[in-house]
Amino acid sequence: MIIKEALKSKLWRLNHLYRIVDKEGNSIPFKLNPVQAQVLAIDHKRKIILKARQLGMSTFAVLDLVDDAIFTENLSCGIVSYSLEHAQHIFKKIIGHALDTLPVAIRPYVGITARSAREISFSNGSSIRVDTTLRGGSYQNVLVSEFGKTCARSPQKAEEIVTGTLQAVGVQGKLIIESTGEGSDGYFVDMVLSAELHKNHDLTPLDYYLCFCPWFQEEHYRLQGTVDLDTKMSDYFKKLEKEYSIKLDDQQKKWYVLQEKVLGDKLKQEYPSTIQEAFLSKSDAYYFAEGIQKANEEKRCLYANIYDSLSPLYVAMDIGLNDLTVIVFFQICHGEIRIVDYYEDKNKDVDFYAKFLLQDKPYLYHTIFLPHDSTKRDPLDVQNSYERDFRRLFSGTNSKFYVLPRQDKQQSISYAKVKLSRCVFNLAKVKPLVDQLCKYRKKWVEQIGAYIEDPYHNTASHYSDAFMYAMQAVGHLEAAGGKGDALAKHKAVTEARYKRVI
Repeated sequence: MIIKEALKSKLWRLNHLYRIVDKEGNSIPFKLNPVQAQVLAIDHKRKIILKARQLGMSTFAVLDLVDDAIFTENLSCGIVSYSLEHAQHIFKKIIGHALDTLPVAIRPYVGITARSAREISFSNGSSIRVDTTLRGGSYQNVLVSEFGKTCARSPQKAEEIVTGTLQAVGVQGKLIIESTGEGSDGYFVDMVLSAELHKNHDLTPLDYYLCFCPWFQEEHYRLQGTVDLDTKMSDYFKKLEKEYSIKLDDQQKKWYVLQEKVLGDKLKQEYPSTIQEAFLSKSDAYYFAEGIQKANEEKRCLYANIYDSLSPLYVAMDIGLNDLTVIVFFQICHGEIRIVDYYEDKNKDVDFYAKFLLQDKPYLYHTIFLPHDSTKRDPLDVQNSYERDFRRLFSGTNSKFYVLPRQDKQQSISYAKVKLSRCVFNLAKVKPLVDQLCKYRKKWVEQIGAYIEDPYHNTASHYSDAFMYAMQAVGHLEAAGGKGDALAKHKAVTEARYKRVI
């Protein structure tokens, strides 16, 4: 009788019925930690969880779904994972172990009628399926585990989950999406930031409640002993307290400092203190994200007019025939590469872009740099080219044209990354360009479980190609005119600006 009454409480069930395998491989009773209990207490059917590592959120979310299936009739449950290997881990090591080690007194209440490699059915009519995607059918309860990894590694699969799996859950269904931050691009980032934006509003059944679980909520992330605290870390902790009201004790600070020595640039992604930190990716997968972040830190991303009307202005273009065209406006001043403006459009012809440059932008163009493929517009008419049309339309001006030679893609990326350290951006005009540069990344190959050097082609590719053309143009200009002490001048100007800002 006592057991029957206790079983009515989900909180009691999660704290008394299930066992998990710990890091050492031992089978131990599962008990909700304070962070898990806090998430469980939120009375909203749709939750999106942004977490630090090793808080046990994945395990909790899986057991929460398993508990629903066992104690709710005719409930169709699905778990989506970012990889087949991870899906198998969830199915065998978490779900399988929890069911196989249920207390003897509880087993009469749990009847398993079928158990395959990816699906379990119960005598109460409920079922659980674990896979990398859920095609067909409808589900009342869905968990998307480590969705950030799916978005980063397989954008097509992420889109299938958003447009397919999530849409299969009804208005009254239960949806949990959980992940660490994985880069600054993709559905997971957008969904988290959207949920944060609406966190103080009344949520509809289709809105997501954001559960942010930072590292310092874990009570075991503390360290005793002596750890050196340098100026950089000391300033960081002061910033957390001043700007975010996050006050850490000495043991927490010591633990964090030690993690920084181990993880380096990946620390904030794995153990974020704020939502924004979780998406400051310095992953090897992203070509320009680290350089943009460094530009921010060095006060080279400004909401200020950096255009010098006395210095030459140049243009570099990535021309899309039936796709996006991106134009970058830049100058080279005192060793700095100033990105002063940009423009984007699609499905427009040469006449439109020429008219736009001449009439809608307040610049006098020294040189307009065209991509290598601008010399041939139509394979059936070699006389018809973007280069020829631009020269004709600009014939009444003093602007020059230069067609950049074809360059190996990896060479272009490496060259642009080096030049990025000298770039200054006017965010008031070029923020969309900067945002897209942060999203330019490598391809993920599921078969080998790794990123390869080839770029992943998406919207960010067009912006990045235009930026790389601009950096290639800078190299041409400096080679022709002599680079001289450009880098030394750039450092001097940057240091002077930094002192003014701080």
